[in-house]
Amino acid sequence: MRSSLLDGFVQSGAHEGTVWLIDAAERFLVPRFNNGPKAASFVGRFRQSLQSGMVSMVVATQQPICENRAHLNAVYDPRLDQELGLVTSAMIAVPFYFAHQLRGVISAVQLRRASSDEPTPPGFSPHDLHQLQRTADVLERLIEHELLTQSLGLGAPAC
Repeated sequence: MRSSLLDGFVQSGAHEGTVWLIDAAERFLVPRFNNGPKAASFVGRFRQSLQSGMVSMVVATQQPICENRAHLNAVYDPRLDQELGLVTSAMIAVPFYFAHQLRGVISAVQLRRASSDEPTPPGFSPHDLHQLQRTADVLERLIEHELLTQSLGLGAPAC
């Protein structure tokens, strides 16, 4: 599962990606996986309100987004970027389902350091968005297979 997810981030042209899951109270998205160098500082700890931000908009609409000027979008919530000293230049985000229910969002981003004059990353294409959607579909099927296998007592965990 992990390698499928990481491959999807690479193939979509992302610097890094995050799996956001809806919390039990259905008030926040919580990052549960990220492959970036600062993952340990926010995974499982940061809370993104379902009332604000682009990843929360994906939950509300259940539609994917591709935004190549993410940090300039009025819906964009800069709190996590400010905490990490980064700027999200571009973002693609897709709904993440398993067990027949929306469970969260998978996002892929292109970043730059906040205090730098690095060039703006190139952004994402419709092909990149499609790639992340395929990655989410594969991950959904892998999780559902694992849930079925475990519930029927058919084998050891595949993870």
